[in-house]
Amino acid sequence: MIRETAYHEIFDSQRHFRTLLDAMARPGKIDRFAPVAITPPPPLTNAAACTALALLDSDSTFDAASLGPDAIRYVQVNTGARAVPIAEADFVFLDGGDVASAERIAAARAGIPTYPETGATIVLQVSRMSRSSGAGGLELTLSGPGIETTTHVVINGLQARNLESLARRNREFPLGVDAIVTADDGGIICLPRTTRVSWATV
Repeated sequence: MIRETAYHEIFDSQRHFRTLLDAMARPGKIDRFAPVAITPPPPLTNAAACTALALLDSDSTFDAASLGPDAIRYVQVNTGARAVPIAEADFVFLDGGDVASAERIAAARAGIPTYPETGATIVLQVSRMSRSSGAGGLELTLSGPGIETTTHVVINGLQARNLESLARRNREFPLGVDAIVTADDGGIICLPRTTRVSWATV
């Protein structure tokens, strides 16, 4: 596995980290990473890889077993993070279009009452996100902190079962998991555990 040389560990990671902070503070806002010429191994997407490069370091743990050994090795080589069983992982990388991801979300760490912030962050890969209700897929309606009333986003390549699993994991707030949804076209949205999500097929 070749280490990325086009990705600057300071400048690119800081730019992408700020993008993620903005997306987390404004749930449902479609953000995009500044472009950078990286080549993650499929099925790991560029946006999910940028998320890993911005957030993970040698103190982090992650699970990407469902994306295969090449994805695991890529994240290890380029972040220094340690691959661990899903129940121990700080970050979990999943395919949002795979119904089997629901079981993995259910197994992710939700924190403990004294340290709820130790819940995992789920990185869900999808094919596309848009504001257009004519785009097909699932139309998500979001409300909660960071959203004035409600906001809407249409996501292709996301199984409703995975949203149901996220909702169940976040029923015992402040325990729960946060989610970063990354699209093949580079779009990202964040769904913190405080965000209420409903959806319908469009």
